[in-house]
Amino acid sequence: SLRPTLEYQDKADDVWDIGDALSRLGVKADTEFAPNWHAIAQGEWKIRLDDNGRFGEARLAFAGIGSPFGQITFGRQRPVQYTLVAEYIDIFNNANSPFGYNQESPFFVNNALIYELKLKPVTVMASAIFDGNSGGSGADTINVGAGFDKNGLHLGAAYLQQDVYANANRTGKEQLTGAVISYEFSSGIYAAVGYQAKDYEFETAVNRTGSTFDSALAIPFANAYKLKLGYFWFKDGIEDTSSQDYDGYNLTLEWQIAANVRTHLEYLQQNNDQREDDTIIALGIRYDFDLNWEF
Repeated sequence: SLRPTLEYQDKADDVWDIGDALSRLGVKADTEFAPNWHAIAQGEWKIRLDDNGRFGEARLAFAGIGSPFGQITFGRQRPVQYTLVAEYIDIFNNANSPFGYNQESPFFVNNALIYELKLKPVTVMASAIFDGNSGGSGADTINVGAGFDKNGLHLGAAYLQQDVYANANRTGKEQLTGAVISYEFSSGIYAAVGYQAKDYEFETAVNRTGSTFDSALAIPFANAYKLKLGYFWFKDGIEDTSSQDYDGYNLTLEWQIAANVRTHLEYLQQNNDQREDDTIIALGIRYDFDLNWEF
């Protein structure tokens, strides 16, 4: 999937730049070795069209087993938090979408063991991260959640607890509780709202609580066009000038030229409490392709 953009950024200095909206190249494999038992694998790597076409930084790299009793996978993966909550508000083309979730919530996790069981209409997931090089001797992160999907409705909730280390010493933990509701109407209109509360607990610093909020609305019209709107905020619970708090909104117009090609014009406004506000206007194209083999 190749996704170049031309961006105008109104920050301290006005800048025009060629950007990249998360271009990537990947491979998936699925081998059935017994009835309803599958060996599965997936790898996916970034292509930085804004950095000399640089290739190689991993997004996904995992393998596992799927069975009637659930799926278990090992490696670099999407976390439970993203799969059940953030994915449903991640509908925009900007690499930082969803904009509230983006600030301090996980999009990918390394050294992860993830279990997933689908009992339609319910999905249950649980995961742990084991990083013996930089964390503790056991699980450093626990992430569990559940989703409900039926007739265009999705309800999702997840809880994540993560130990924080500095120079191999545990300095505290973070707890993230999130939920989302989304619905796709028969007309094709899609709406979603996601919220998270994050607790920061420290051994030698003041504890605090922050939150994230993302909303998304997509309205298709004239067969090949779609209007997308979003409002978001991030709050880190810091009460002084070091706070990274912001809110903002997004307005995007998409044109689906072909089944695997679309363009977009996007306006993003981010209002920062303690920093200069950010305004970005982006024109981009997305070209998707895939090849399939059977052995």
